[in-house]
Amino acid sequence: MKLHKLMATTILGLMLTLPLMAGDVISEGLVKAAEKNMEAITAEELQKMVDDGVAFVALDVREADMRMEGTFDAENNVEIARGVLEFDVGEKIPDRKALVVVYCRVGKSAVLAAQTMKYHLGYTNVRYLKGGLDAWMEEGHSIYNHFGEVTLAK
Repeated sequence: MKLHKLMATTILGLMLTLPLMAGDVISEGLVKAAEKNMEAITAEELQKMVDDGVAFVALDVREADMRMEGTFDAENNVEIARGVLEFDVGEKIPDRKALVVVYCRVGKSAVLAAQTMKYHLGYTNVRYLKGGLDAWMEEGHSIYNHFGEVTLAK
């Protein structure tokens, strides 16, 4: 009898965790597909744009609590959490032809947001920061937060 309870508990546990594991595979598949459809920009290319004074909108799609980590120094930085992008982007970035560089911490939310902007919201010049702010900092660039300028120690 105890063996049956153990087996039932194990099977139930597996049934409850399978959707979580499948979600990871599914979401990673969505990210990979979006990466094939969207134009990426590297940290090096983004730094050159900043240095050259290229006009663009830097769109941070991280949640508010994650933004405290910091951001790179952009002339026009807009913050819209990924979860409300479709509702807020038209008001905050009304020019659908503007160059928009979407970023997050590692680039996954950014590529999905960029894809949504291009294919569903009519933005024509959207790119995402490949690797996100993690790649930005790993390339030796700074971010800025309430502590000031932050760089990775090497």
